[in-house]
Amino acid sequence: MSWGPFLEAELARDPLPVIDPREWQDKPVPPRKWIVQDLIPDGVVTNLSGDGGTGKTLTAIQLMTAMSLGLPWYGKPVQQGPALLYTAEDDAEELHRRFAAVTASSGHRLADLAGVQIIAMAGLDATLATGNDLGGISMSAQFAKLSKIVADTKPRLVAIDPAADVYAGDEINRVQVRQFVQKLAKLALDNECAVLLLSHPSLSGMMSGRGTSGSTAWSNSVRSRLYLQADADDADRRLLKVMKANYGAVGEEIALRWNNGAFVLDQGPDGAATSLTQRVADDVFLATFIKLNAQGQNFSHKPCATYAPKKISEHPDSKGYNTKAMAAAMQRLLDGGVLKIMTVGPPSKPRSVLALAPSN
Repeated sequence: MSWGPFLEAELARDPLPVIDPREWQDKPVPPRKWIVQDLIPDGVVTNLSGDGGTGKTLTAIQLMTAMSLGLPWYGKPVQQGPALLYTAEDDAEELHRRFAAVTASSGHRLADLAGVQIIAMAGLDATLATGNDLGGISMSAQFAKLSKIVADTKPRLVAIDPAADVYAGDEINRVQVRQFVQKLAKLALDNECAVLLLSHPSLSGMMSGRGTSGSTAWSNSVRSRLYLQADADDADRRLLKVMKANYGAVGEEIALRWNNGAFVLDQGPDGAATSLTQRVADDVFLATFIKLNAQGQNFSHKPCATYAPKKISEHPDSKGYNTKAMAAAMQRLLDGGVLKIMTVGPPSKPRSVLALAPSN
């Protein structure tokens, strides 16, 4: 059988995209586009892996919030614009709690989140791809629906959470894994957005500190790979590591700390996120303290039955801040001279109470 006539007809019907680089001469080199500078490139697939419970979903929510509000993400500049979350892990109530905590930590409200969309698939069939009899994968009706929503609404970022719930192929089958990632890459390319695929590492990936799982095609097929790793010695600390960066340098680590429902920078050049979170906590403590103090309730700065941080954390106005967070807020207010410790009562039985410092 001669392929000549058949190939000529095929090339005429569907030619391959042949490029002559000489055509680029004297044309400006297009700049690299980023969703997050040096971490998440635009137009391709990035993998964010992390051990269960480390906060991958929270990290994605904070990125979406930063994109909507035009804020930095862990000290990194972001591309402002709409973002979409397709998640099979959390239901609507849990997502409500998480988004509320994240927006409050930056001093904003849920009403400020223009352009954010959530597709909550917990308890539903979230499968985007399955293995087929030919050894490859077949994309599902859910993927077609998601693609239509992305095409219609044009988000700058599509976060998919997690890979284990949306990919029903063989995770160690190199061909199937690569085909799946390529489908996500085409979704990004066709819609001029980035795809962030969240995943769990295998036990060996956790032990090695590389955060990998299944076939090496997962890592090889994405353009960038981040790993959110817990600190074995500090339950509130995380490291966001750059494990692969086709368009940048690997090895960067961003130290984060959990603080009242959100991660803030633990160290680094930009302490604005931490400072803002602390100010919000200080305002909650002070407003609640003044309200209760005006009712005649007195509080102590030391752990006891009237310990101010504990009492304030239990009040409906505490906005979910725990005793530890309120204790830190109290100390900052004492250090700043906003609060003071007074001695009251008769000389025979003096006691210390927390009070507002007189204003100058």
